[in-house]
Amino acid sequence: MTQQAYETAITSIEDLELRLRRLEYYLSGSDDPRPSLETAVSKGRDHTVTARLSTLEQRAYPTLFHPSHSDLDTIPSNLSSEEILAIVAAHGPLYHQTASQLTSIHDLAIPSSSLSTSLISLQPRISKLQSLQKAQAKEMAALRARSAKAVQRWYELGVLGQGECWAEWEGRMEECEKKVRRAVGDRQRDMEEREKYMT
Repeated sequence: MTQQAYETAITSIEDLELRLRRLEYYLSGSDDPRPSLETAVSKGRDHTVTARLSTLEQRAYPTLFHPSHSDLDTIPSNLSSEEILAIVAAHGPLYHQTASQLTSIHDLAIPSSSLSTSLISLQPRISKLQSLQKAQAKEMAALRARSAKAVQRWYELGVLGQGECWAEWEGRMEECEKKVRRAVGDRQRDMEEREKYMT
């Protein structure tokens, strides 16, 4: 094995180790110190990827592949062989479906680490865009407040002020009409009195 192939293998194993540690953290929330590949190799077979996956599986789902005795005790023992066979036959498609799903999971390739690297490289741009978005949201809030004040001022001066002005003009017109009616009435009375005296 050449040096380059050895380094590539070590890098791949370290990437797998990192993913395994992330998986352990997500499932169990363990904050244990994360051993490097060299310390895992020096500790022996109990710290290999397979052993740690097995431990993780037992910690997260202890009864998945090893049911407890209480589960076995719940199986009714008074069923005949024909009834048990009928139950198994009825659930036969589920076994095939589960097997095909497990096979498809086994066939899935491990995602390339380049995707994570590209996402990490985008983090500065994402942070800049988030700060820009916050600044724009603050500016929009200020513009909304200014718009609300402008609308309120227009309503107070334009609508309410104009209404008050019209009310004042209408009051003045009514006063003028009253004065004109009084003057016309007084004039008609004067003319009627003069006509009476003349006759």
